[in-house]
Amino acid sequence: MTEPRALAPATVSAHARERDRVSCPSVFASTQPGGRRMVRTLVGTKGMAALGAKPARRADALRFKGRVVCARYGPIDIGLTQFTPHTHSTPGDNFGHNHPVSRLSITLDGTQTVTVDGQEYLMTPGSGFLLPGDMPATFHASTVAARMHIDIAADHPGFMPLLEHARCGHWPPKTPLLLALSAFVGSLLQRNDSTQTWADRASIRSTLEAMVCATISTAPPFLNGVEQVLGHRQQALQYIRTHHTDPSLTPATVASGLGMSVRTLQRAFADDKSVSQWIASFRLESGLALLRDPQFAEMTLPEIAARVGFGSTVALRRGVLAATGLPPSTYRERHVGAALHARDTGALAGMYLPPAHAERS
Repeated sequence: MTEPRALAPATVSAHARERDRVSCPSVFASTQPGGRRMVRTLVGTKGMAALGAKPARRADALRFKGRVVCARYGPIDIGLTQFTPHTHSTPGDNFGHNHPVSRLSITLDGTQTVTVDGQEYLMTPGSGFLLPGDMPATFHASTVAARMHIDIAADHPGFMPLLEHARCGHWPPKTPLLLALSAFVGSLLQRNDSTQTWADRASIRSTLEAMVCATISTAPPFLNGVEQVLGHRQQALQYIRTHHTDPSLTPATVASGLGMSVRTLQRAFADDKSVSQWIASFRLESGLALLRDPQFAEMTLPEIAARVGFGSTVALRRGVLAATGLPPSTYRERHVGAALHARDTGALAGMYLPPAHAERS
């Protein structure tokens, strides 16, 4: 996107503008808050070609619709893109800019996958990634979707140290900081700046830069190789432990909840039990705990099955029988009976009984 023209304030000297040009070649850092919108509509095969995208199916190209809204605030370009299914690859050309950038992308609606360095990431609402402009990536949208991008001038002194420390990052879905940033950027892209004063635009830019810096500083790093597999497995097991009582939990919903593709999730468990087996294992663990607990002795087997996520007594019975060799009712009788006996025995042991030879009063 070309730099929007704006009149520099009289208080800023030509020397200051030249200094900014030298220290930050990408923008006039202190003299160009920008803020003017550019809206572009892309339709059909020509629109897809203009975006540099490819269709997964021929019909996707014929029915393609896209809308891009962009604006610039000093060293930050912001944009909102809404589109129908397509695949788009970036060759590491700084996303079309003539200066080095890092892109912070936030998914607002729909489902997309981003492939970076051979790893595939599932992007659902509220998830995001930080990617340097010189790193190739492939974006695939299988549904109607919308994403927000924030292109940050990587040569700007205010961002350079942060971007050197957090070169890449991937946030899971519904990250509060990303949701707040996307809401603010969305409000900027909706406003008409024809009546904005220079002071207004400078204030907006200052707020935007602060929010971007705060977000970059929290970027969860991309993991490589074995570390990435172990990290994905740990995240998945924690997610399953927390959500296993949901009867609708499947490998697909686990992957979606973690912001990764099913293939990436399955790869993390290639040398371990499958995701489905882990879900069943956590449900069985919870079910056995309820069957052993005297406090739940009155709870029916269908109620226990529903409470731990099995959904049916048949599934509960099958799991308990395979793990213990006993049907649920027998397993419960043995453990609850033993627990009640131990409790009663302990109560009797704690009672005071007078000696047999004690004299009668």
